Amino acid sequence: GVAATVKHFALNNKETNRKHADSRCSERAIREIYLKAFELIIKEADPWSLMTSYNVINGHRASENADLLNGILREEWGYEGMVTTDWWTYGEHYKEAMAGNDIKLGAGYPERLMEALEKGLLTREAMEKCAEHILGMILKLE
Repeated sequence: GVAATVKHFALNNKETNRKHADSRCSERAIREIYLKAFELIIKEADPWSLMTSYNVINGHRASENADLLNGILREEWGYEGMVTTDWWTYGEHYKEAMAGNDIKLGAGYPERLMEALEKGLLTREAMEKCAEHILGMILKLE
């Protein structure tokens, strides 16, 4: 099967220096301008997959942003699909998993995940949620 991936979540509005750019914006502008289209897509189309952007948003990398991914996307909007990073994002893998990013594209770091788990920086619950979302996507594709 095939599934479309909604991207680039969020505030990805330039290509130059996009892996390092910090998109500074008020919460009101973020919600009313930059997130509105994503909200409509999530609520009306119920996509199976969503890709985070490379950029930083108000000092927090989009792929590691728990307020954006676990908070707005999953809790407020009710998204239950899989979330993936863009290829070769600069985010730290365990921080991305804790924030609700299920897959790190390009190069995951399983040894770093295990180390973070042992140090208490990553929870088993977060890892199980990632696995649940990934397996849910696989089952839908059959």
